[in-house]
Amino acid sequence: MIIVHVEVGRNIKNAMGKIISFLAFITVFLFSNKVFSQVITENNEKIERFLIMKNTSIDTNKIAGYRIQLAFNTDRTVIDDTKAHFLKLFPEEDQNYSLYQQPYWKFRVGNFYREIDALVSLKEIRAYFPDAFIVPDNIKRPSISN
Repeated sequence: MIIVHVEVGRNIKNAMGKIISFLAFITVFLFSNKVFSQVITENNEKIERFLIMKNTSIDTNKIAGYRIQLAFNTDRTVIDDTKAHFLKLFPEEDQNYSLYQQPYWKFRVGNFYREIDALVSLKEIRAYFPDAFIVPDNIKRPSISN
């Protein structure tokens, strides 16, 4: 009978230890949750300011469309030469764009809403620039004509 009594005492002691550990865990969890909620609130204000700044810089005059890319190279002078050659051949064309997308400089022309329009111009341009091709790009919104 004494052996059974000692076994019950050990089980009660183990159960009490588990309960104390659980209560300590809950206390730490509740305290840490309050600390983290303050950090999240401060970050929310920073995120809101960042989103306001980002949304004000969105250009609503751009839409998905197509351009014709005449050249791309890591050397900017090659792109400048291509641009000068293009403007000699097509002086009326004012929609030309030099851009840098690491590691390449690119030279693109046109603002085509439909790919079929870009194909018509591509045929004419390929007579002088055989490596030209059509690329999807954000273009200026076409003007509405009556």
